[in-house]
Amino acid sequence: MKQFLTPLLLLFASSCFAQTVSTLTASFNASGGVAYRDGFVYVADFGTALNQADGTNVYKVDPTDGSFSVFATGLSGASGNSFDSQGNLFQSNIAASSISKIDTNGIVTNFSSIGVQGPVGIAIDSLDNVFVANCGNSTIRKISAAGVSTPFASNSTGLLSCPNGLTIDENGNLYTCNFGNGNIVKIDPNGVVTLLTVMPGGNNGHLTYANGFLFVVDRGGNSVWMVSLEGEQVLVAGSGFCGKLDGVGNQATFSFPNGIRATPSGDTLFVNDAVPLCNSNLNPIVVRMITGINSAVGIKEESYKPISFSLSQNYPNPFNPSTSINYELGITNYELGRLSIFNTLGETVKEFEIANSKGSVIWDGTNEIGKNVSSGVYFYELKIGNQSQKRKMVLMK
Repeated sequence: MKQFLTPLLLLFASSCFAQTVSTLTASFNASGGVAYRDGFVYVADFGTALNQADGTNVYKVDPTDGSFSVFATGLSGASGNSFDSQGNLFQSNIAASSISKIDTNGIVTNFSSIGVQGPVGIAIDSLDNVFVANCGNSTIRKISAAGVSTPFASNSTGLLSCPNGLTIDENGNLYTCNFGNGNIVKIDPNGVVTLLTVMPGGNNGHLTYANGFLFVVDRGGNSVWMVSLEGEQVLVAGSGFCGKLDGVGNQATFSFPNGIRATPSGDTLFVNDAVPLCNSNLNPIVVRMITGINSAVGIKEESYKPISFSLSQNYPNPFNPSTSINYELGITNYELGRLSIFNTLGETVKEFEIANSKGSVIWDGTNEIGKNVSSGVYFYELKIGNQSQKRKMVLMK
């Protein structure tokens, strides 16, 4: 899918990476969704693993010093969450297929289970209607403030695949990101479902909305992206490799990040990611903070030439002995293009100069000196100027 970068997004990219990633907390068990209110971060515990949603708590984190404490307990696979206008936290329970209401004192009551099936993301509109992303049957449910539950969006288009995160803009449009694939899907106030864009990692965590942009956790790509409401993508943080490195946005590393929430100003993002490095264990986690978002998106729009390019998934994948990687550059000065192949340690295995505006690269599983590399997971990245796209492939021998 081509990504067309408007002048504003180019300014974001050119000012990157003013964004900085830092680790806020010590490790604790809170692998679910992230919410924010009145200066505190609230993190739910999904559980031990994807097939073991046994988390029961929501934690309250003070971002000024990284301290945390149990805010609410008695949940069942606590995943996505969101606050209403009265300060009540609505929490999805994926293991119980129910939605809990948690008051300002941390008291938990059942809100609704009607039509709720494997719930994950929650978004709440200005009338305190609660929208629920049903991972279990790939639908969106609407529950009124009074608790009346009705269908809102079906999966007749086939665009939903275990919808995970859920957020809402000021016009009442919902946005969800799939766990089952890379789709970011827009759902208008009438429940009409359309595809906004596809994230490169192929497997999404949650997403949040601030200042006219979506911020999406690309779980499979160990990264966080800014997405315009037209579907344009710009990397905010994450090199794509698995790790726990803080620092400048594009150099920082994550380990299967999941939840995300923006502050009301939109200048700071909070993300939780696993301490175990990209294996089946979701817990324990740490809370990471990404600052400097508004340093880019607040810049006045100026006139820059748009860049567009596309990088396809390699075929075949998995492969042996060789695979083809197709690309297309929508610019004229494509001599700056370079396609690089990395191993899981971030080491460059091989590089290819891009000599044509459209074509393919054949990789035969060898390094720069022609030696065969071992079986395993590899990444390939197409980089043009400040912009890049990265995908994963598997060599099997």
